[in-house]
Amino acid sequence: MTTNNLLSRSDLASRWRISLRTVDRLRQDGRIAWIDVAGGHGARPIVRFRLIDVEAYEAQVRQGTE
Repeated sequence: MTTNNLLSRSDLASRWRISLRTVDRLRQDGRIAWIDVAGGHGARPIVRFRLIDVEAYEAQVRQGTE
């Protein structure tokens, strides 16, 4: 895991045992919150997921409310 309780795309894929493509799909569909740590600078965002958001999503899935 990276600093400040942020997970990279590959960190999240490993945690959930899914592909990077699936992580991207969840992000693009708005199912998991993400932040751009590049702050909008550059051509592509640097995608990170806050651990608290990941844990909240996991709780929703466990409860069947996702």
